[in-house]
Amino acid sequence: MKYPFLEILFPKSIGLSIHENDLIISKSSQEYLKCAFESIVVKDFLLKDPLDLKSTMDARDYQFGEIVLSWPREKTIVREIELPGSSINELKESISYQLDSFILFSEDEVYYDIYPSKSSEHGEKVFIFAIKKEELDGLLSKLESLNINPSRVVISSLSFIPLVNNAKVMIIDKCEDSYILNSYTDSVLVNTSLIKNRNDLNEKIVESNPDKVILLDKEYGNITDYGEDDIKTALWERDKESLGAAINGISEYLRGFNVLKKKKKKFIPQAILVGILLSLIIVFASVLPGIIKHKKIQAINAINAKIQELGPDATMASKLKDETDSLLATFNKLKEITNYDKRRVDILAKLTSALPDDTWIKQLSLKRDYFEIEGIGLSGSNVLTLLEDSPTFSQVRFTSSVLKDRDGKERFKIKGNIK
Repeated sequence: MKYPFLEILFPKSIGLSIHENDLIISKSSQEYLKCAFESIVVKDFLLKDPLDLKSTMDARDYQFGEIVLSWPREKTIVREIELPGSSINELKESISYQLDSFILFSEDEVYYDIYPSKSSEHGEKVFIFAIKKEELDGLLSKLESLNINPSRVVISSLSFIPLVNNAKVMIIDKCEDSYILNSYTDSVLVNTSLIKNRNDLNEKIVESNPDKVILLDKEYGNITDYGEDDIKTALWERDKESLGAAINGISEYLRGFNVLKKKKKKFIPQAILVGILLSLIIVFASVLPGIIKHKKIQAINAINAKIQELGPDATMASKLKDETDSLLATFNKLKEITNYDKRRVDILAKLTSALPDDTWIKQLSLKRDYFEIEGIGLSGSNVLTLLEDSPTFSQVRFTSSVLKDRDGKERFKIKGNIK
């Protein structure tokens, strides 16, 4: 069950990105002011059959929040134009009629959207990002077979925007035969280009003189040989792209950028909805004590009425319980006595079976855990041995000296423990 209020107060999002044949998945969740992030890599995702992937991917992990897919820049058609006299909204409304004049493809052949860029250094312009439908549809179809349904598709150059907060930042990525250079100023993308060789890349870096250069992955070698010691350099892991996409799903850095052109449900603005929710909580909190008090009084009155109604029956039941407890105690006492007497009979039978026929018992004493006998026989030692061999007795011993009478018979006293 989904709770819309909780989703607004504690948003969650999933970001996806593709690197070579791997799928990188990042989960982002926010509780109050704390954010949590987690990333996994599905190796050879593009090469594996969906049936093989289902055994390793639990679809339930992707049933919450928004799913944002970051599409690789090197597979994207990009056109950078100066913003005409019309506004962004007017351009969005009219671009579908003239899209083929910008990117040489018609609207039926691509997914597309525009990103406005404005900075003091580069002025005001617009990026048109387009993706060939046949390329993106294949990936979306494979994800859909795994119950992973992205609601938005952004471009990798835009996915990094939530992660760059310096005044002037460059992010460099390396693809098969070129470098991708993305430039940002105050968290706005101002340039994205494919550069063929290392020298041109270094010249571009020196010309722009950024505050920081960020390299993706660890396969660059000596890429930082552009000769500027005062430019800081950092290395980012590959999951930064999918992580940025996930943060976009929560924070709306891109203000609805989505090449899929899906119509999203219109929600009440978050601030208004939170205000309504807080107002309801305050009203409920002020009314709640009175409701609880009224309910308590009703419950107490109902209990008192029921007690008066059941009073005679309760008294009789109490008496019956006391009598039952007394009978049960008597029964347990009798049972204990009976069990003890039965045990005494069993012990006596064991002693009788263990004694030889030439022996007479003159006196017998049975306690709970030991016995004592006084007897006459041809051999007291033989009696002692027979009792020791019995599994019922242990630590069998003489308690006095063995004496012989006139007839040559032995008088003995023996004591032993009962197991």
